[in-house]
Amino acid sequence: MTLADFMNWLAVVRRYPVSALCAIVCLSCGIACWYIAGNMRWLELERRQATQDTDLAQLSLISGPSVKQERLSALVITRQIEDNLVVEDNLAENLQYFYRIEDRSKAHLIELRPMTSVISDSRSLYKKVPFSIRLTGTYDQVLGFLHGIETGPRLAEISALSLRRSDPGSVSIAADMEVELLGRK
Repeated sequence: MTLADFMNWLAVVRRYPVSALCAIVCLSCGIACWYIAGNMRWLELERRQATQDTDLAQLSLISGPSVKQERLSALVITRQIEDNLVVEDNLAENLQYFYRIEDRSKAHLIELRPMTSVISDSRSLYKKVPFSIRLTGTYDQVLGFLHGIETGPRLAEISALSLRRSDPGSVSIAADMEVELLGRK
């Protein structure tokens, strides 16, 4: 564009000032529309995010009492587990646990001795307290003893079990087992 062209445009603007003003206003409105349209996309994304946040907050408020109830239930169960952990150094109480099962099942404990604990991971909150057990009784009595260990209040794992007849031709069964109780560190 040369100086002559610029002068021609200036002459047109002077001759038709209202038309020139309208052209400037239209050009300004076009730029404003382009800017607003670009912001509308961004504002729509912000609105969607705010709607999602509001929905999540509403769900949290609605489910708040049930979450609190579930937390309380988990705390009660955790307390029960903690209360039923054995203490390895409390040998009398640990052996008494097995003697009570013996009384209920009517099996006869021949040998009950604690074994040395395996040193577990230092990050672990619990440790296994192992016991070696030898008992005799009828099939029902031995299974009653096993059932007592599995369903008792202590968390137990029977890591080894062997069953055999005490004497050929008798109804008495001998059982050798290794039981690990979950204990406090």
